[in-house]
Amino acid sequence: MIRIRRYSTADHDHVWRIHLLVISEAGVEPTHKHYHDIFHIDEQYIQDGGEFLVGTNYKGNILAMGGLKKLDDQTAEIKRLRVHPDHQQSGYGQLLLSKLEHRARELGYKQIYMDALYNQYGAHKLFRKNDYIEKGPTIVDGFNVIVFEKSLV
Repeated sequence: MIRIRRYSTADHDHVWRIHLLVISEAGVEPTHKHYHDIFHIDEQYIQDGGEFLVGTNYKGNILAMGGLKKLDDQTAEIKRLRVHPDHQQSGYGQLLLSKLEHRARELGYKQIYMDALYNQYGAHKLFRKNDYIEKGPTIVDGFNVIVFEKSLV
């Protein structure tokens, strides 16, 4: 099992490595400008009314990550939900998603928005399993994505 904790700036290299692995598997250029927020996690997530969590094993190695980003006073977006490819299908994504939803409620958000690349079928399945409603396809920064939403009230 993993331990979930808040991101620390000391985690940056490990978070970047997991991002590179997961996004590369999805067939996307992992250094695309769309991912600039990973270089500013503290400012973009934590200091701006959101959260960023990492999941570590008993040795302290980061195996998973995910962020909650404020969109407005009522709505947050779950972003960068990633699990190291060697540990996918282990329940870590579910655990992180649950923790991020709980944190969103604590912060007073009423709605959660998220999107996933069109070919990230595991993510789509996870979101549907957790009562996210598929709102349909769109394009974000040139990426074909599926948008999901969930009410927290």
